Parts: sequence; C-alpha cells; structure tokens
Amino acid sequence: MPKNTEATPKNQQGAPESALTPRARRTRKALLEAAQKVFERDGFHNARITDIADTAGVAHGTFYTYFGSKETIFLALVDGFLSELLFPSSPNSEKIKIDSFERLKKSNRDYLEIYRDYGRIIAIWEELAKYNKEAAEKLKQGEDAFILRARRKIEQLQRDGLADPDIDARYAARALTGMVHKFADTWFSKKEDFEFEQAVEQLSLLWANALRMKRT
Repeated sequence: MPKNTEATPKNQQGAPESALTPRARRTRKALLEAAQKVFERDGFHNARITDIADTAGVAHGTFYTYFGSKETIFLALVDGFLSELLFPSSPNSEKIKIDSFERLKKSNRDYLEIYRDYGRIIAIWEELAKYNKEAAEKLKQGEDAFILRARRKIEQLQRDGLADPDIDARYAARALTGMVHKFADTWFSKKEDFEFEQAVEQLSLLWANALRMKRT
C-alpha cells in the first residue's frame, strides 16, 4: 500500500495549541514562522505548502498534522498577530501611571509595531478577504474591535474632561484609526523614509489635536 504523506490525523488537526505537547507546539510554531516568510516572499497564490514545510525543516506530510490547507495556516497566522494588536501586553500598566498623551502614544506605537512586523501579511489578508469569507470575517472582526477600542478611549477622555465633548466619538474613532491604518500601509508598503518614534509622535499629535485633547 503506498504511503500517503498528506494524511491528516484527526486528533491533531485543528486542535487548540494548549492541547499540544511541547514538541508539537514547537513544530507548529516553526510552521507558522516559515509560513510568514513564504507568504511574504511569494504572496498567497504562489506560496506552496512544500515550501513552507521545507522552510520549517519538517517533512511535507507533517504540515497536515497541524493545518489542513494553505488557507488554514494563513488564517492561523492572522489570528496570532490579531491577538497582539487587540490585546497588547502591558505588564506594568497597573503599576505605572502615565498621562493621556503617553497612553495614546503607546497605542499608536503598538499598532505601528504590528504593521512593521506583519505589513505584507496584512496586505495579503486584505486581498484574500475579497473572495474568502473567513478571511473577510476576521478582517471585519479586527477592524470593528480596533475602532470600538478607540471609541471607548475617546469617550473616556471626554468623561474625564480631557477631550472636546462636542466631538462624536463614533465618527472620530473611525476617522482617526483610518488615518493611522492608511499611514502605516503607505509607509511600509512604499518603504517611505520615516523614523519610527517620530512617526509615533506625529500621529499621536494629530490624534490629540483632532480631539482638542488636554495633557495631564
């Protein structure tokens, strides 16, 4: 009987990462890192599963132990950085009090760091979302969550008397997050010569000025 190197073990396919053994987690992580490199280099349509497996240093059949298709691993990659974007780590946030403008800068810095590290993948994701339903749903989920978080921050600033109360927070959140997104997309896709911290500072000033934000 010929060996099928593309079999998909049902006990592993689609299992949450927490259910995997340490070795399996390392292999899955290696596949995701390899996928990012291959997708960034070749784009979605030209990327091949064999290239991902080769880059990860695993047998081709091993890929299917963890991911069912090229779409599956791409969307898993999306889930990873979407989590970073929406829930950035801030271990000292409860202990260190920073003013409203510094919090704004941190939020913009977090976003630009994600875009710097995953900009090519985000561009592929947006293209894939035009015809892949799951990719489109994840894209909308990410956009909605990011805008909602910005809206809540603006509303909190208004309640604290630190932002213009006449500004509609829903409109402002959509406009200002769109500005940051478009800036990041243009910057990293066209490789504009901007300095990172200066970009964080200027975007944050634009936010603050638009909201007539008072410094604390």
